[in-house]
Amino acid sequence: MTPPKHLPERLRHLRTLHILVVEDDLLAREQLGILLSRFAARVTTAANGLEGLETFKYERPDIVVTDINMPVLDGLDMAQSIKDMDPATPVILVTAHSDTRFFLRSIDIGIDGYVVKPVDADSLLTLLGKQAKALLDARLAEARAGMFRFILDINPNFILTLHAGEVDYVNRTFLDFLGAPSLDTLKNGQHAGRALELDGRTYDSADLSWTSHLDSREGFTHQATFNPLPGGSDRQRTYLVSSAGFPELDRTIITFTDITPLAEERRLLHIRATTDALTGIANRAELADTLEREFHRAARHAATLTVTIFDIDHFKTVNDTYGHPAGDAVLTSLTALVADHVRDHDTFGRYGGEEFLLLTPETNAEEAARLAERLREAIEKHAFPAVKRLTCSFGVSAMTPGDSPESLIARADAALYAAKQSGRNRVVVG
Repeated sequence: MTPPKHLPERLRHLRTLHILVVEDDLLAREQLGILLSRFAARVTTAANGLEGLETFKYERPDIVVTDINMPVLDGLDMAQSIKDMDPATPVILVTAHSDTRFFLRSIDIGIDGYVVKPVDADSLLTLLGKQAKALLDARLAEARAGMFRFILDINPNFILTLHAGEVDYVNRTFLDFLGAPSLDTLKNGQHAGRALELDGRTYDSADLSWTSHLDSREGFTHQATFNPLPGGSDRQRTYLVSSAGFPELDRTIITFTDITPLAEERRLLHIRATTDALTGIANRAELADTLEREFHRAARHAATLTVTIFDIDHFKTVNDTYGHPAGDAVLTSLTALVADHVRDHDTFGRYGGEEFLLLTPETNAEEAARLAERLREAIEKHAFPAVKRLTCSFGVSAMTPGDSPESLIARADAALYAAKQSGRNRVVVG
């Protein structure tokens, strides 16, 4: 029987649903079937609990209405089996029972409602209407959630959601990048082995504790990197990480936007701005910035700091005799030679033309002078392109009370001038 087109508002949700009626009494079963077929899209009946359970397995009705006392398998045992298979299927009992044991087991099973015999049609229909609405609302919500998951899964950005502070969703894009089949397997340590660097700390892919350290203030972002896989062909990637909180839902959404091209462009711009194009060492601007930082650090901690300026003796003759390409080759060869003699925390740069500057923190004047002498000897013995042999003159100055970055440079420059004036190829401390 097709349900009427115009149903009362409370019953309209029934018109698309399939109801299973399980009742061993033939007359009661037929009466319920006829009643419900006026409102539901489809009604199926069964004569006992076992038949009802088999019907449920193969036809999967939307709602089950069942008696309790039936042969072969009673209604509560059938309801238990149905709830084990699909907890979301509403089960309504039609019963004459009123004892405590019945109600306690019904609660334990998760029965969704009951009506007493003799059945009042209006009460049953009202209950079915409410269950139908709740069922369809849940399905609609699940469909919407599925649609949103699909949209999030195909999003090129990495997306995570947190509920009550715990990660409960990671989109497919992010899982594929991490090499994890699912969120559960990711949490259990099954992933490709990428490491996340965020705010100065490194996290394993399975360690999601970093999610609790993000600032969710509007407009606030973090920068993070994922290192390339060991032995892989990919490169380090840089991401902008933002977090948005939704207190009403007790939820947080975290997104990773890939800014690797932008970060790479920024890195190249920084290199161009701070590196000498010919030699690849620090340029004059970078030397000035580094000197400023190291000078103030040394002043704060009462530490030593020295500056050594040196240049190539008679370099103009090299350019005039052998040409500028040969002069450039000499500069690059000299750079490589000196770079092999300085420490990682020293700063070596091209100060201008054939003039170089070496900034040595935690070094006094005597130590800097010994280093300059070693460099002078190494340069004097080295075979350079085209010219073979050349020498350098060195001026050294150490930071003293009352100094400024400018005065420190000025004394080293004056010492270099004194080395030139006194015959070149020597070290003078100013």
